[in-house]
Amino acid sequence: MGHWSEQLADELVQRLGADADPQRVAELLGRVGREIDVLTGRSFAPLRQVTSTLEPNGLPFADVPDLRIDSTEQLDGVWAVPDPVNPEIATALQLAAFAPPSQKPVQIADALWIAGQLIASASQTGRLSRDHVLYWLGTSMAHEERMATFRRAMDPSVRISIPVFGQSLGGWWFQVSRRLVWVTNETEEEGRLYEPLLRDDSEPDDDTKPLMATESVLIMAPMDRHPVNWAFTARIWPENVRLPTDRPWSRISNAIHGHGIPTITTDSSLTSLEIACQVVLKAYWHGYIGGTEPALANAVALAYPQPVERIRRACNTPDRRSAATMLLAQLIRPGFNPAQGAEATRRYVRRKASITIMEHRKAEAPDRYPWTQIGISERRYYKLLPLFAKKENGRYVFEQDDLVTRMRAHLDNDDRSREVRVAALEVLLSRGFSKEAARKWLQRHPVEQAVKAQPRSNRA
Repeated sequence: MGHWSEQLADELVQRLGADADPQRVAELLGRVGREIDVLTGRSFAPLRQVTSTLEPNGLPFADVPDLRIDSTEQLDGVWAVPDPVNPEIATALQLAAFAPPSQKPVQIADALWIAGQLIASASQTGRLSRDHVLYWLGTSMAHEERMATFRRAMDPSVRISIPVFGQSLGGWWFQVSRRLVWVTNETEEEGRLYEPLLRDDSEPDDDTKPLMATESVLIMAPMDRHPVNWAFTARIWPENVRLPTDRPWSRISNAIHGHGIPTITTDSSLTSLEIACQVVLKAYWHGYIGGTEPALANAVALAYPQPVERIRRACNTPDRRSAATMLLAQLIRPGFNPAQGAEATRRYVRRKASITIMEHRKAEAPDRYPWTQIGISERRYYKLLPLFAKKENGRYVFEQDDLVTRMRAHLDNDDRSREVRVAALEVLLSRGFSKEAARKWLQRHPVEQAVKAQPRSNRA
């Protein structure tokens, strides 16, 4: 079974024309397709029936790749949890029942904030690292049992979970785990990241030892119903993840958010508040919570106090929450690339804060800008500007009143010319020209001659 990108090769070769190299096209599609798999956390493989053995090691949930709800065989003590965004599939299986919680579960957005704080704590204490997996394997079982576990991991149908943490807070269950994998030729691609566990640190490029662990996976669910009917699953990437950065994020973000599993990044320079805000924003971008949640603006205000304060001062908002709401409106799309790291995220937020302030000033005093005085869009104004001003040291130099007068005259002249051409076109059509012939005639002759023009069929 080939990769899904192979199905697009023939169509793309036809679109590119005879000069396209089919082999090169297939290679590029394969590379791009696998990048999308990694960014979404999914393989988009054709539907097929598989049998899996789950070893959760005490955890009540296990993550599964795109399980179809309607095709799952019913087993005692196992419940597929529908994905809230795509209810036809499940990304988590419930393997144990909960005791009733002592309190009513907090709101989803508040629970997401708690999850972010727990992830930040696990990252800061090293529990998301390879060393924690090795420590767990070394202390939780005897040597013989450990060897047996490695042998079972060689079977691609066996899914062995390595617990990172699991606890209940606010009426919700939160767990993070990694999966033990013995990578072979039979190991299926699931769009996940793998970290070698037995590599020699003196040879960082040696990935030949096949025992690996997948990226950490968060599963959180409210505990007030059994079986659980809502769960949020997210991948957790460490800071050393490096993916190609030559593909514009704005072009693929909608696809990643619409079809992918949320990805949380844990950079050593990220604060716990930034990680918690990231979890809330990722849940919003992927459709797990709506844009009216008050916790969204609160999360932005807590995680990015300096950009929010800039907006509050520049826009004279009544409080920080109002300023954070304005910033949130800019953060909606396209979001930030999870592979770029903490500093790229902060740059994204700072840039969006500057745009928020600029848009506010435009709305507050529209007459101060030349394009509003002329009556055109800002985009069109900047396309016309090189015709009327010279650039010096990277900036256009002009006197605004003079520029507005000349640009308005230019646009008025364009409007008059357009009206004359429309009138000439009507004259030509009335004389028997076809629409296509009339347009070609106007391209080749002055419009003043339209009153004497005759179609060829009428010429003597």
